[in-house]
Amino acid sequence: MNEKYAALRANVGMLGQLLGKSIKDHQGQAFLDKIETIRQLAKSSRKGNESDRERLLDTLRTLSDDELLPVARAFSQFLNLANVAEQFHTISRRCEEQVCTPDPLEQMFDKLKASNLSQEAIIQAVRELDIDLVLTAHPTEVTRRTLIHKHVQLNDCLEALELSDLLPRERDKILNRIEQLINQAWHTNEIREQRPTPVDEACGLPSQNSCVIWTSVCNTIWVCGCRWMPRRSSSPPGWAVTVTATPSSPPR
Repeated sequence: MNEKYAALRANVGMLGQLLGKSIKDHQGQAFLDKIETIRQLAKSSRKGNESDRERLLDTLRTLSDDELLPVARAFSQFLNLANVAEQFHTISRRCEEQVCTPDPLEQMFDKLKASNLSQEAIIQAVRELDIDLVLTAHPTEVTRRTLIHKHVQLNDCLEALELSDLLPRERDKILNRIEQLINQAWHTNEIREQRPTPVDEACGLPSQNSCVIWTSVCNTIWVCGCRWMPRRSSSPPGWAVTVTATPSSPPR
């Protein structure tokens, strides 16, 4: 199991260490030691150590009012960073085949290739696809947009660190950028000071579209039409997305 998730554990450990450095720089070594004590007691308590459970409860009860929010933020920030590492692991170059989700496009074309359908029928079905984007109503987004952007940049930094031909100074530059982002997140108020209105939500939607939806759509078109389909033996030959195809204009 440790070997299976080695890359993920390494990224979580690295992000956690940089978060600890930020906490130490801004809250002091004594506060960081208290966070580590709480973390270790919580792990031991979860394994069934009743003595450490009582020590954990006593430690939490003795926290001052000024310490309650920083302690909660420290663990919240770590969980956010762990989530970033876990989400990146699903697309990482080092992600083991047993962990990653198989490519759905590859699975689909393998399944079609094994069927009794003719190549012409498959090509025609693909050409007639009509995919619409549906946005459903949802509660107000809890995570602030500025934090979402920082998490996206952290994901990009983790991807850059996987390049095998990085020079030492290039790696140091990426690590410095990760540390900057973690510092910025630590100084960002996660809680909105004013409740957003429906108009605020509507105004924020284009930002989410540009960061997530259209990026994903364009990448899918590139992978499926311009790179994946012409080069994969399992894909139907003779079909590719044209250079004039857009998300609003299905390829013909």
